Amino acid sequence: MTAQILLDNCYLASPGPGTQTDKSASASRKTLSEEAVIVTGRRVKHPPPRVPLGCYIQSYTAYLSYFWANDALTRDALGIKDGTVDEWVRCHDGDLPYAVDIGSSIKYHRNVTVNGYRALVYSGDHDAIVPHLGTQAWVRSLGFPIVDDWRAWHLDGQSAGFTITYSNNMTFATVKGGGHTAPQYEPERCYAMFSRWVLHQPL
Repeated sequence: MTAQILLDNCYLASPGPGTQTDKSASASRKTLSEEAVIVTGRRVKHPPPRVPLGCYIQSYTAYLSYFWANDALTRDALGIKDGTVDEWVRCHDGDLPYAVDIGSSIKYHRNVTVNGYRALVYSGDHDAIVPHLGTQAWVRSLGFPIVDDWRAWHLDGQSAGFTITYSNNMTFATVKGGGHTAPQYEPERCYAMFSRWVLHQPL
């Protein structure tokens, strides 16, 4: 499933076994896996497949994260001592170490907001993995009264999405053109949204 409904269905930079569908990417993955790569003086053995043309927006940041995380300067800044952690690789669903998932997080969200904490909930309106209508539904299910009803919010005179504000300091916003990870697709709009919210300004 694509993370942005209008873009090509691109593979992840660290797909699980059997999830690779792009033949050229499979060939690239095999070639790179067989050869170690030098990242700032460190020899790493599991680089991700090269990102094919047309998938840079969706996959390139994940691709680059491998090299950033294995860079000696990054590891030093994070306080990772030599010999303690080998090579960083992105996880995929099969690697996540948990056996139980909660059925609903609604009570946790309600608890946070009723205790006075501000909350900004946002969704990319082109997210095909967690559609914004589903997020909007659980925000509504909290039952908070509306303070500022559904309206467009703008950036540089253009619509950047829609927003609604509830009591208990909860704001829900959509980001126009945003995919599953909205800042990856629409960084300027997301930066404007967050900056206004954190400065207690209306969207």
